[in-house]
Amino acid sequence: MAALQRNCLVTVGATVGFKQLTEQVLQPAFWQFLSSEGFTSLRIQCGPDVGWASTQLASLQDDVPQGLTIDRIAPNRLGTGTILDAWKVGLPVIVVPNEELLDNHQAEMAKHLAKEGYAITSTPSYTDLQGAIHKVNLLWEDNKSRWPPHEVKSQKNPGGLRLWDMHPQEVEKEEDAQMTND
Repeated sequence: MAALQRNCLVTVGATVGFKQLTEQVLQPAFWQFLSSEGFTSLRIQCGPDVGWASTQLASLQDDVPQGLTIDRIAPNRLGTGTILDAWKVGLPVIVVPNEELLDNHQAEMAKHLAKEGYAITSTPSYTDLQGAIHKVNLLWEDNKSRWPPHEVKSQKNPGGLRLWDMHPQEVEKEEDAQMTND
């Protein structure tokens, strides 16, 4: 029986980038760690750092540990779009705020997401990323019981799915119960 695919997607921003994080996830030691944790692929969306990362990847391709391949750099959105996309399909999320950005708004959002149990936060350091991967596996297991998968049906907007239309039916029941008890 073939092993299940386990993918790690790292997004660093399409417009600003996050060179600190990109450098850490391009280290062969990080690849070896992912491989030891059962990951079969690593995809990195590098934004404006893509030219630099492509050069670095080309020179390190032969150093990829056995069983772990980097098959492409997958462009993707960073921030709330990526987080919502991951939640939509039930994937665990690690948020690494770029504290060099104006107003440090990502750190504030990361703290809130972690406090509410939606994500794990980390710094871009290799050891923090390792710890976050261990923690996010526990959070993912916990969230399976807190938020079991459910079918999302859009009845209000037949032309497409809107963020505000997504919620489990149990939430409606809970809201009704709260209103009758208030």
